[in-house]
Amino acid sequence: MTTNLNGFPADEFAAFSTTKMAHFLPYTAKTTPEMIKKFFGADFGKKADIINNKLVVLGGEGWSPVDFNTIIARFVNNKYKVMDIDYYRRNFNDPITDSDGAGIF
Repeated sequence: MTTNLNGFPADEFAAFSTTKMAHFLPYTAKTTPEMIKKFFGADFGKKADIINNKLVVLGGEGWSPVDFNTIIARFVNNKYKVMDIDYYRRNFNDPITDSDGAGIF
């Protein structure tokens, strides 16, 4: 498993899978609570929260802590998935970025 997120924007970005647009948030030691709250929006506190300075996301098996150097996907149906870089590269196109390489959505 690859855990390095070099080459990815540090903030939220968009990309296409084979069928739909999705938004992504790389989760690293530099991800701020404000970035997390912005990404989850109205779902913050319902499908994601910060407990003891650690991001947790509600999934099929309950609340799970999120490890650094992973990517959180938000799909058009407001479902979330936490993935590693290998999963991202197998299933999604390159991040959509601006001319400075910053993520856009």
